[in-house]
Amino acid sequence: MVSVHGRGSRLGVSRNVIVGIAFRNRAFFPEKQRSRSTRPQKGPPAPRKVETRKPYTPHQAEPIPASDYDVKRLPFAKRLEDLLPGECKWPLNKGGPYIFCAAKAAGKYCQHHHSRALKRGK
Repeated sequence: MVSVHGRGSRLGVSRNVIVGIAFRNRAFFPEKQRSRSTRPQKGPPAPRKVETRKPYTPHQAEPIPASDYDVKRLPFAKRLEDLLPGECKWPLNKGGPYIFCAAKAAGKYCQHHHSRALKRGK
């Protein structure tokens, strides 16, 4: 029996071309007899464990109350579209349209709001 690679090299085409032609024209090729599996038959699957986890309930975060600093920053507050890079992105109000602190910041928040965010996470 000549291998697929041998036939392809004789005809000057790649092995993949021969395999593709054989696949598309399966009627011209005798079907290969499938051997029976020698693996033992498996029994029914083991029963699944009963779900013991509690259903997920989203945690309602307690809002951080406004501080005196936030009240002092209100006249300088900006909307999100008006914020520039390097300005504090701490929201000063609870409902939209949101206004933000806009104080000079090294990262996302000014020094005051950065310390408040760290306290809350602990």
